Amino acid sequence: MIKKVAILLTVVVGLILSVTYVASGSPISASQSLQELPDRSAAVSGLSGSYRTMVTVDPCDVDFDGSGVVDVGDIMLVADCWRMTDNDPNWDARYDLDGDGIITIVDIMLVAAQWGKSCPPTSTPPWAIDIGFQDADQTLRDLAVDAGFHLVRTGVSWSSIEPNEPVNGVHTYHWPDSLFDIYRNDRRLIPLVVISNNPGWAVPSGQRTCGPIKSSRLDDFGEFVYQLVARYADVTPYWVFYNEEDQYTDCSDCDQAGGCWGGHGDKYAQMLAVAWEEAHSANPNAQVIFGAPAYEPLWSSGWDVWDWFFFRDAFEYMKNHPDDYVDIISANQYTFRREEWQGALPENQDIIAKFQQAKSDASFDPDTRGAYSVARWQSEYGLDKPMATGEVGLFLGNSSDEEPQARHVVHVNVRGLAADLKIIIWFMLKDSAYGLIRADGTLRPAYDAYQVLTQQLDGYVFDRQLVPGNPRIQAYRFDRDGVKKLVLWRDDGKPIKLQNNSVTETMTVSAAGNELGTWTGQVRVTDKLGNPTIYNGVSSVSLTFSSDPIYVEAVQ
Repeated sequence: MIKKVAILLTVVVGLILSVTYVASGSPISASQSLQELPDRSAAVSGLSGSYRTMVTVDPCDVDFDGSGVVDVGDIMLVADCWRMTDNDPNWDARYDLDGDGIITIVDIMLVAAQWGKSCPPTSTPPWAIDIGFQDADQTLRDLAVDAGFHLVRTGVSWSSIEPNEPVNGVHTYHWPDSLFDIYRNDRRLIPLVVISNNPGWAVPSGQRTCGPIKSSRLDDFGEFVYQLVARYADVTPYWVFYNEEDQYTDCSDCDQAGGCWGGHGDKYAQMLAVAWEEAHSANPNAQVIFGAPAYEPLWSSGWDVWDWFFFRDAFEYMKNHPDDYVDIISANQYTFRREEWQGALPENQDIIAKFQQAKSDASFDPDTRGAYSVARWQSEYGLDKPMATGEVGLFLGNSSDEEPQARHVVHVNVRGLAADLKIIIWFMLKDSAYGLIRADGTLRPAYDAYQVLTQQLDGYVFDRQLVPGNPRIQAYRFDRDGVKKLVLWRDDGKPIKLQNNSVTETMTVSAAGNELGTWTGQVRVTDKLGNPTIYNGVSSVSLTFSSDPIYVEAVQ
């Protein structure tokens, strides 16, 4: 068996290198970065015969392990079935890529031809972390993986990559290869890359560089996006365009949160159209993400920071100018403004309200300042895109009480799943104010709560929210192949740091109530830090809980 694998590996590596040679015109190793592609057809123009057939295989069809990139793991899954036929009891038709009823070297070659190409990973849970640009820290990456994160937010600066204006149409780039090589060599985490910081030569004179690009420079921006996405297509499909871009362009008091397109939602949409076309030309499986606005339309403290109508103006332009603009739409969400969004308990709370149905949705008027949900803005302008968060988190500052953060980790992620968010980014992994890890490197309770959350809900999908008679009870049910699990906590409708955790509620789960599906007579209750309590030989269990969440399941 070892000899067989060694032979197959030798064949596979040879195939990878030969395919790479044909596609690029020169031999490169699988670990090398892609070079700039000034002639965008160069990667396929020289192919003919069977090689041309090979490139028609969609990378998403051969990313068998769901890692988000076609690599040696996918190749070996096919190679391990070498010479199997459709009469074999272990036959898997997915690996018979040419459909001839037998797994041959041709099927292995078809996978090898897609080596290094990325695809939005279908099996990846939404757990994402902002690592605070400490990507090179191996210890932090290990801790992120141990907590259950699959995606990591990082960023690149257009002004750093292309500080100088193109000369006679010739672009000079300074690529951040060292950043992407980290994730090229550590496949446990997939980066979500925020693009920001326009070069001064690409924006109007006197304007902040975090905002609109000159219309005459959009082609240069498009070329930059194409080269960037093509160069790192083997690392990630996820590209985010600015962050909190609903800050006003001319706001002198605003922070540098990554974007300042406020007042120019139409120009932001025009930029997205260019970005989408070029990103998808470079990688058909690219995911172009509408950068996350802070989107706090009711927030007014005497200084105008946010464009309350940024979604309206961007979406209105998209509706009036049909085109491809975006694959995912995101927004940021912090609990301290939750009361301005949510409806009545127990449903439509916190992040669910901001994304799915804010209390002002019923009286929607696009020209009136109001807390309309992201979904409602979409529906009003004919959009129906998956949604994600750019940031969720809880500011601790110098507070010695870190327990609310551990509770919020569960609350916001469970509700995010209920709102069908595809990506939920926690801000952030390590720092003194927001981090799951303190500045000195020690773990906060929230880190442990995140780890328990991802373990408890691994493989589960949101089923439905239960609505008991008590409006303060939050009850969310998840399903994994027919097995049910509840996540329960008490919520009085206030921001998490204002809730009294000593107050409790009681809910009964039973065989007759069918809250857990198949009743086994044995119930496991796990607290937010992973400590279990087992109830044996029971027909019902009366559960008492506070704002500290618990996980409840019938032991199978």
